[in-house]
Amino acid sequence: MTDELRKNATRWAIFATVAVVVVVSLLIGGVSDFKATPVVMKVYDTIEKMPAGTPLLISADFDPGSEAELEPMLRAILAQCWRKKLRVVVMSICSVNSPPLAGRILKESAAAHGAVYGTDFVQFGYRAGGSAPILALGQDWFAVYPKDLNDTPSRELPVMKGITKLTDFPLCLEISAVSTIDYWILAGNAKYGLKLALGVTAVMATDYYQYLATGQVVGIIGGIAGASQYESLTRRDDLKRASESGKDGGLASSRMPTQSAIHVAVVLLILIGNILYFMGRRKAKA
Repeated sequence: MTDELRKNATRWAIFATVAVVVVVSLLIGGVSDFKATPVVMKVYDTIEKMPAGTPLLISADFDPGSEAELEPMLRAILAQCWRKKLRVVVMSICSVNSPPLAGRILKESAAAHGAVYGTDFVQFGYRAGGSAPILALGQDWFAVYPKDLNDTPSRELPVMKGITKLTDFPLCLEISAVSTIDYWILAGNAKYGLKLALGVTAVMATDYYQYLATGQVVGIIGGIAGASQYESLTRRDDLKRASESGKDGGLASSRMPTQSAIHVAVVLLILIGNILYFMGRRKAKA
């Protein structure tokens, strides 16, 4: 076998191994239950302490590429909000793809929990400009969003009662896979003192831990692991009853076994690769 054929065979063997691990773990199924880390607990506890009727702002800033990681945490957070009877206000500053994705999740979760549009929750559209819309929202919410996504005047919505500007929200939860987080920290928190919590992809989480130390961010939910931890908290307090066919309480937890299995497989492949490499070197010297 030539070196080129050997390399191709090795490559396909790796692909095949990962594929088998994914398929088998999905067929076996199961739900992982992880103890929540302090940074995840802080997000949960902050929302849990809110009295009924408190408005919560969610900026849903993700696209299809990051939906797999961020959808589960949004569903788990919404389940908590419905139980607490909070008023949920959703917006987006990432891209035009964000509102449809967030809207689907919002409608499915609301329908499963009996939340009513316009009274319990509302969704506003995408606004471009980075930090510009955030700065403007800090002055006058209705100047930026005179209408919701259904073209209903914002002032006429019961869910918007008492809300005229950004600082009327005690907390903004930014669920994002892009740099919109920086806009919220610089414009929302630094400018207006808005309390922030973050839901981010796993690779982004450590970039924002510094803001936990400064108090600009109250907590961070990072990737599928963080979402699974949040679901564990939600199941503990909220989801002993069946809801939405389990979507609100186990989407991330059901994906974690597959992710963990892939991680183990990759580590084993690396070990095997190194062993074969050193065996080859020893054979060449002999």
